[in-house]
Amino acid sequence: MDQETPEPSYQLSKLGWGWLGLLLHCLIVSWIIGKFNSSTELTPSHEGPLQFALYGACILSAFSAALIFWQSQGALYRRLVMSLIVAPIFAFLGVFLLVAEVAAFVELNHDFPAERTRTFDGLIVLERAYQTHGKGRSWNIQTTPIWSNIDITQSDYNFMLGHRAPNDRGSDPDEVTSNGYFCARVTLQQSGEALRVMHAGNYNLPPGSVGICSEILAANPHLPVVE
Repeated sequence: MDQETPEPSYQLSKLGWGWLGLLLHCLIVSWIIGKFNSSTELTPSHEGPLQFALYGACILSAFSAALIFWQSQGALYRRLVMSLIVAPIFAFLGVFLLVAEVAAFVELNHDFPAERTRTFDGLIVLERAYQTHGKGRSWNIQTTPIWSNIDITQSDYNFMLGHRAPNDRGSDPDEVTSNGYFCARVTLQQSGEALRVMHAGNYNLPPGSVGICSEILAANPHLPVVE
């Protein structure tokens, strides 16, 4: 009677495991650095570091796929899964997030020296709001005329849902059109041409930040509006 040949087990060399461990550490370090990012910079845009992070992450993803494939042994499909799915995901996220978080930390410290930075309350005008679902559920606003994407609390998002603009005929609970009808009252910091929103970044704006622009300005006529 023929016996079935056991499927070869998946094996990865020390170099392969070390490389995956390095990518995992990149993710952990980026998460730690992100905990210190509590502001969203509106100007200047600083697109260069993000483009570098994107290109670098793509190159390292391809390199990781090749390295993990050649440093592994066992069933072909397992080698392909590890090299074409697992390794590139770890590489892309690890490199991109690490470079982005480090760049943001350096830029904010460079653009806003304590001795030349003033802090004040102001309004940012909202273009739209939306919510995402799943494990990382979030509620977000996008600003105008300077574009940015900022997290808000669920209570503020529900306020926008319950007070849609007169010209917002939408019924999708996952999106609210504002076009300047809603604003967010925020703490701002300015240093020269650099401007940022405080208590934002990787965190939600404080509850109660979002309101109807006309009502906020009627109660606070001297509040500056970011344009």
